[in-house]
Amino acid sequence: MIPLFRKDFPSPRGDLAQALDAALHRFIQKSGPIVDLRSRVFPLVDELRINLDGAKFDSPAPPLAKVEGETALAFETSAVNVRGRNISVRGVPLNLRMEMHDVFFHKGADANGDAVLVIHRAREGQLVISAAQLNLEEAIGRLGREKARLWGVDLERVRLAMRARSRRSLAADIRIQAKKFFARANIDIYAQLDISNEFEAKVSELKCKATHFRSNRFRSAVFKLSTCMSRLPTPSSSGSILEAAFDCAKE
Repeated sequence: MIPLFRKDFPSPRGDLAQALDAALHRFIQKSGPIVDLRSRVFPLVDELRINLDGAKFDSPAPPLAKVEGETALAFETSAVNVRGRNISVRGVPLNLRMEMHDVFFHKGADANGDAVLVIHRAREGQLVISAAQLNLEEAIGRLGREKARLWGVDLERVRLAMRARSRRSLAADIRIQAKKFFARANIDIYAQLDISNEFEAKVSELKCKATHFRSNRFRSAVFKLSTCMSRLPTPSSSGSILEAAFDCAKE
């Protein structure tokens, strides 16, 4: 869902492209235009292109409002193409490519009466995200250390292993070596990332365990962390998983 931050829904082709571009710039740090909408007979759109090259997603995205009531057809397009090279997500460099075909967009309104655009249906699509494993490990370690230091724990090493479960599901194992003074422990985190039919990414099956303690006090602190992580809601990124866990363990 894309909030448009306006009461009326844009109908001319140029107005819609400008409204989409302005809405995306609220969430994305990027200079220059993002949206290119090509249409000969609106509301039939030949192609919707979104250019995210060099974009930065370094700040947590604000929560999206929910659609209130029924929606109606806004426009349909033969193709949606999203490209992003050298994107930065919380400091992690990656590349993104997404294609969708025969896409129907609906229009609606949120609780404040502001117009929103919703992907109602797509015949088929493909999402490809590529990132170096070393960069992901460094990012997880950096985000985790920021929280762990608040309660006297240092993360010495982070190792990440990923494997495909299906065309729309990915499993990740994260092993963290933690240290507090002279005591050490291993923290193992398991999570699944699933892509829904609406192209929404969700983390599920979040599990955590800790082993190899050399201090009873450290055992208590890390077990508290493990317990907190096992009951956490499923955030959308590994960084937010670690941040939420350390916030919970600190309490």
